Amino acid sequence: MLTNFWSDLTTNEIKKIDKKTVLIFPFSSIEQHGPHLPLNTDHKILSGILNKFSNKYKSKKYLIMPDIHFGSASEHSSFDGTLSINSLEFISHALSIIEPLCEKNFKNIFLLNSHGGQISHIDIIAKELKSEFNIQIVKGTYFLFDQFKNIVSSKEMEYGYHGGEFETSLMLYYYPKLVRKNNIKKNKLSPDVSSQKIITYEKSIKKAWLTEELSKSGIIGDPRNASALKGEKISNIVIDCISNIIDEMYN
Repeated sequence: MLTNFWSDLTTNEIKKIDKKTVLIFPFSSIEQHGPHLPLNTDHKILSGILNKFSNKYKSKKYLIMPDIHFGSASEHSSFDGTLSINSLEFISHALSIIEPLCEKNFKNIFLLNSHGGQISHIDIIAKELKSEFNIQIVKGTYFLFDQFKNIVSSKEMEYGYHGGEFETSLMLYYYPKLVRKNNIKKNKLSPDVSSQKIITYEKSIKKAWLTEELSKSGIIGDPRNASALKGEKISNIVIDCISNIIDEMYN
């Protein structure tokens, strides 16, 4: 194939695709990322990762599907610019896109997510597809692929949920011109970092939260130590992991 992107193929070429081909569905979101990152940060990072992945790993084993980038981001809705779909509508919308391909006997579906606020939604989408079609459905959120030790601190990974060192490093690597570097300032980690309470925000026993409850700026984490070099290291780990996932699914 000349391309690993579904949208770049012709209808005749799609007709010839092996039904074992892994269809990678990217899920992202359009939501606030504080004063230093653009609204499409989740979308841009995942696009950067998949473009680099497709350049490094040319293969007939997979196709990258069009990005589902209007996500469920109601936790950010009080911040200007966020565009969010109701959770039930988001799940229904995703299923309406993927189910016809399952009906055409594609056997391997990989749901690749980049927005933490819809991990539970992806779980439901995967469960419904598996129940209906009994084919191989794999789900994954890229920032959970690895603990990224010695790149980003464990505290930042665990309690920097949004727009901190991790995401800012990836944006500095892929799209440095989109980062408003003058607006990178000290921000706080989640309150969980210093709490001994059983009820938490993102641990085993969770309470629902809105971003405005955790941060006035919209950032949960500290982006000051972000760098393009860290972004490159993170990216390389994620890309190699995607390759391993594809190999396992296809074989």
